Amino acid sequence: MSTIYHFDRLFPNNTFYPEDEITINKIFTMIQNGENLDIRNIAEKNYTSISSISRLVKRTGLKNYKEFIYYLQQIVKNKTDHQLSELPFATTTSNWEDIGQQLQTAFKEKKVFLFGEGFCQFLVSYTYRKLLLKRIYAVDLNGVEISTVSDETPYTLITFSHSGENKRGLIKMHECKQYGGKVIAITAASNSSYQKESDYCIIVDSNSNTTDYENKYLNYFFGNTLNLMEYLIDNYVEDDLKTGKHE
Repeated sequence: MSTIYHFDRLFPNNTFYPEDEITINKIFTMIQNGENLDIRNIAEKNYTSISSISRLVKRTGLKNYKEFIYYLQQIVKNKTDHQLSELPFATTTSNWEDIGQQLQTAFKEKKVFLFGEGFCQFLVSYTYRKLLLKRIYAVDLNGVEISTVSDETPYTLITFSHSGENKRGLIKMHECKQYGGKVIAITAASNSSYQKESDYCIIVDSNSNTTDYENKYLNYFFGNTLNLMEYLIDNYVEDDLKTGKHE
């Protein structure tokens, strides 16, 4: 499985050397493969000495080797539990099967709301047009109150926000839930209001260590989100060509 690790986030107090990330990546692979994690074996696998591994542990900012290995094991476990192999850039604290079931129902019943502002507006436009090709007429809520377009039945709201703090998006969530609907939030920010207020939240990697919500610098969130939507639509829309149904 291809996995993305951002070492400055994992080890904020590190004093790494350039080659340290290579060694840690090899240890991650050993953990995933269930290999022997004895410090002697790790030193041998990395063509280095036990003392070099011990010095590396100190550079991570962790207390000792035992704590270091436990920390890495928990990271791998969380990645495995909350990340799909097809989507190494997207994680969730929800259950992927539950998200898929919710989308499948929403797409089948053709009851989908979409919302996003700023750079996220083009994510809405892309998703809208992609669903239109599947004969699913989603409702773009930009500038629209749900009360004016609702038939008073539950819809699924898919809302995008890089920061996870979009105020109008949070209002749309509340409005959607008033009619018994569910909310799938897509954001780059964990522990954000979007994550807390949504029913399901997908965290999409932006490859940024800075809070760049104005999108001035290198930012993979928007491109990664497009790939995420391609995956979700392809997997959870009941396509006539896939099911063998024809009109």
